[in-house]
Amino acid sequence: MQFHSTPRITRPLLLVLFIVSLAGAAYAQKAITPIPKEALAAKTVAIVNNTHNEAATDGAIEALKRWGRFTVVDDSDIADLTLTFDKKSEHDGASSQKPGDDGKPNYGYSMSFSSSIHMHVAIKGSDRSFYSTTTSESKKKAGADCVTDLQRAYNAGP
Repeated sequence: MQFHSTPRITRPLLLVLFIVSLAGAAYAQKAITPIPKEALAAKTVAIVNNTHNEAATDGAIEALKRWGRFTVVDDSDIADLTLTFDKKSEHDGASSQKPGDDGKPNYGYSMSFSSSIHMHVAIKGSDRSFYSTTTSESKKKAGADCVTDLQRAYNAGP
């Protein structure tokens, strides 16, 4: 008995993957809570990058400079606010079996990969963040998008 293994990605699966990637790229998800008084009075910010990609830090620093509200410092122990970046990767696999034209089963396997960057903002001395945001962007754009989301939250007011 001979089996044919043909990797296939079905049209509906491709459509779902395409829609999900567009939706993720179109906007970042954010958890907006009122900005605490201590955060509104903050002058300095430190960046902790746990993504293992310095481009996220570079994008965040550029966005912070454009914003002009904070001075970026290297030491999170002295910063009024700490922006912590983390990366989450996910993968999903699906196998399929269909009868081929010759009546024999054709087997397929598809795999999808995705990742997202999360930024959490905490006030000096606090273990809890008061603001968080997520983007499916990567590298430099992820850092910039997260800071831009934070800026929108500040501009929205208390």
